[in-house]
Amino acid sequence: MAKRRAAWMWAAWTLTAGGCTALVGLDERYHLVEGAGGAAGATGGGSSASATDGAGAGGGDVAVPTDLDLIDDMEDGDGTITETGGRLGHWYSYNDGTGTQSPPVYTEEVPVGFVPEALMPPRGESTMAMHTFGSGFTEWGAGVGFALNGEDMQVFPYDASAYAGIAFWAKLGDPDAEATMKVSVSDRVSEPAGGICDEAAGSGEPNRCFDHWFYTAHLGTEWAQVVIPFEELTREGWGAEPDAQAVDVAGLYVIEFRFAQDEDFDVYVDDVSFYR
Repeated sequence: MAKRRAAWMWAAWTLTAGGCTALVGLDERYHLVEGAGGAAGATGGGSSASATDGAGAGGGDVAVPTDLDLIDDMEDGDGTITETGGRLGHWYSYNDGTGTQSPPVYTEEVPVGFVPEALMPPRGESTMAMHTFGSGFTEWGAGVGFALNGEDMQVFPYDASAYAGIAFWAKLGDPDAEATMKVSVSDRVSEPAGGICDEAAGSGEPNRCFDHWFYTAHLGTEWAQVVIPFEELTREGWGAEPDAQAVDVAGLYVIEFRFAQDEDFDVYVDDVSFYR
């Protein structure tokens, strides 16, 4: 999978040198925050998205983050994240090859880049968002994501220890689409570039890669802010260092939004940020 992702990321690098919100539900693995539909149009280190009330489960109530450090607001219309805070990365699609996805995985046969889509209507001041949809995947599924610190077909660790978690806005593009989405974060333990796991290890073998930390978000048809504290990320435990108790925030590599096999998905993602 790492080689396939590297090819997709390389392809992305070669291509680049108001709605209301609703609280649509809670369970022990995600938080959705009710708030205003305003969004950042700036490309600096913050977002003007605001909210007034927050709720959470599992870890207790989650305050609406106000100290945001913007990763990407998509307003520049390209496939790169905002180059600030030492971050450098590109958006990419990935899947198991058995179904159809838009935007498709970049190949020589299908040289389509991953760029934001215009919002009709806009979400407050936000006019662009990432949008992916697909169906028919029967092996392990599909998703989209970006590197936090990577170029020239390589990814490097990014130190996110100054932050408490990740926040973004999301909604379904189709009300009948899959309403849950896993938000995955890779660290030195689960990412092959970290040098701890064994990319060649097969199913059932120890020290496998890609057992990423994740959080399950529930999606609705209205825009809602999703707030993910790092302390609530979990792993399935089949990969390297299965007894690890917390994500290594000092060495993060990629953030991905993914769907499992047999799930028809259609999701918009906007204003992705770290928060303190």
